Amino acid sequence: MDPKEIVRTGYDALSFYYRPEGDYDGVHAPHHKVWATQLISLLSFSSSSARVLDLGCGCGVPVARDLARAGHTVVGVDISAVQIARARELVPGGTFIQADITAFARGDSESSSHHGNTDMGGEGEYDAVVALYVLIHLPVAEQEQLIARMGRWVKDDGLCMLTVGISAQTFERTGWLGSGEEVRMWWQQAGVGEYRAWLGAAGFEIVEDKVVKDLRAGEEFEGHQFLLVRRLPRARAGVGAG
Repeated sequence: MDPKEIVRTGYDALSFYYRPEGDYDGVHAPHHKVWATQLISLLSFSSSSARVLDLGCGCGVPVARDLARAGHTVVGVDISAVQIARARELVPGGTFIQADITAFARGDSESSSHHGNTDMGGEGEYDAVVALYVLIHLPVAEQEQLIARMGRWVKDDGLCMLTVGISAQTFERTGWLGSGEEVRMWWQQAGVGEYRAWLGAAGFEIVEDKVVKDLRAGEEFEGHQFLLVRRLPRARAGVGAG
C-alpha cells in the first residue's frame, strides 16, 4: 500500500484513539496545548487577528480550537476524512480541508479544485504555519519541498512551529495506540540537521530548538525535535519563494 494511503486510512481508524472524546486538554494532548498557548502569546505581539495555517490539523483540538478562540483565522488541512469531520464539528470557527498536504500545496489535488483554489496560499499569506507531527508522515523527498513552500506562505517576521525527526529512519507499526492489528501507521524522517538546513534555505531563523519526549511511546524512543522558527525579511534572507 502507498505510504500516504496507510497514513490516511490509519488516522481514519485511529482518530478517537489519538484524541479521545472529551479529553482534548488532558494526558493525550499536553504538548499541543502548551504549544498552542505559546503561539497565541507570540501572535499577540503582532496581530489581534492573525491568519494561521495548521498542517496536519487532525481533529482540530487543541491547537486550531485555541487559536480560533483567541480570535485568529485558522485554515486546517489533513489527509484523514474522519479527522476533518471531527475538526469541523469541534472547531466551527475554522476552515478545514481534507487533502494530501503536498499535493494541495502544489495546487494539483482534487481537493484544491473542489475548493476553487490553485494554491494553499500566496506569498506572505499567513502570519504563522503550524506543522506538528505531520512532516514525519510524508516521504522525506516531499518534506524539503513542503518546508520551502512554508517559507513562501509565511509573511516576513512570521512564525512556523513544527516537530520533526531526530535521526533518519523509516518505520511502520500495526496496532498503534492500542488499536487492532489490522490498523497500520507509517513514518519517515530525516535527521534533525537536515531539517535545520532546509529551514535555513527556506528563509527561516531558529528561535527555539529542543528535544521533546513522545508520551505515546516507550522510553526507548528518542522523541522528536520541536522547532520554532521566524521568517526572515525576504530582502535579508536572500532566498526565493520556493
